[in-house]
Amino acid sequence: MRSSALGSLAATAVVLAMGLAAYAAVTAGFAALTADGVRRAQLERAPRALPALALVDEHGRDLSLGRYGAASPYATFVTLIYVQCQSICRGSISGQSWLQHAIESRGLRHRLRLLTLSFDPLNDTPAVMAAHARRVDADPDLWRFATVRDPADLPALLKTFGIVVLPDGMGGYSHNAALFLLDTHGRLSKAYDIDRPDLALADYLARGAGGRGG
Repeated sequence: MRSSALGSLAATAVVLAMGLAAYAAVTAGFAALTADGVRRAQLERAPRALPALALVDEHGRDLSLGRYGAASPYATFVTLIYVQCQSICRGSISGQSWLQHAIESRGLRHRLRLLTLSFDPLNDTPAVMAAHARRVDADPDLWRFATVRDPADLPALLKTFGIVVLPDGMGGYSHNAALFLLDTHGRLSKAYDIDRPDLALADYLARGAGGRGG
């Protein structure tokens, strides 16, 4: 009986250990309990290179995401939206607007840029993005809007940033969101809550231009 009990305890311990190992893998070593938290932990540990995806900006000009993936004097805060969004995207745009004001008022134009990427290329044409940029008073020298030139590249864009987009059945989309930082090495290195651009900017400044976040 004693041997049987010990065997049962050993089997339970093995199952528990396997479960903990799987949980640790899913949560990036217990560093996060949500998918967005896992993404943040992963970026902290291993910043991502950007693919050279062809984009088109709000002026109809060609742009490559790879351009942001090259070393540069600038770090860039990035959000992903679609223009007709009436929910979470508003927070993303508000955060970028706050950052634009902060960059200008704190004399950071020589260090920071903003980029808003649309994941709805069929509807968010250059003209639509340009009108949206005017509505939010985006400074074109500081804050750019763009989308993929070829809709076939959209999955690669979403995978890079860890964004999941699902049709909501009403002509819009349900999706997650974050405020991302591309550092001066051209790497996707940080993700923050979209409603706390102040903390994102403070973290960037605390790290300094030469830090991982800079």
